[in-house]
Amino acid sequence: MRGEVPFDAMGARWTLFIGTAAQCALEAEHDKGFFAILQDAMPSVGLGDVDDKVKMAAAARDLRIGTLRSFALHGLVKHHPGIGMAEVNDIIDNLGFKRFGEIIGTAIAAAADRVVEEGGPAPKKPSTRTRRPTGKA
Repeated sequence: MRGEVPFDAMGARWTLFIGTAAQCALEAEHDKGFFAILQDAMPSVGLGDVDDKVKMAAAARDLRIGTLRSFALHGLVKHHPGIGMAEVNDIIDNLGFKRFGEIIGTAIAAAADRVVEEGGPAPKKPSTRTRRPTGKA
């Protein structure tokens, strides 16, 4: 499936996929939309910056590991039902933050691209302009 990110950790093969189910689970967990959660995880990175290794490296000091860990948990469930947060912690520790960042960044970029391509909401600042009443009932 497009957007799946296979990787090896702890002597096993894993597949990370932040598809619709994972995105909905993230939204339920964080009580906000997918792109808002992504912005919380990486406050100084724009969606278009995810593939830019220089910008991502510079933004590393602002990354929220806990939020990225939630992306990993929900993204692993499709191919690894029953996985828990303790196992995700072990996977991240086994990979190291640099390799984990590469994997999760690839999966997030694929998920964000899919949402925009499939007609989902493009990440943008909400409009503050309101419509004027037309006088029609």
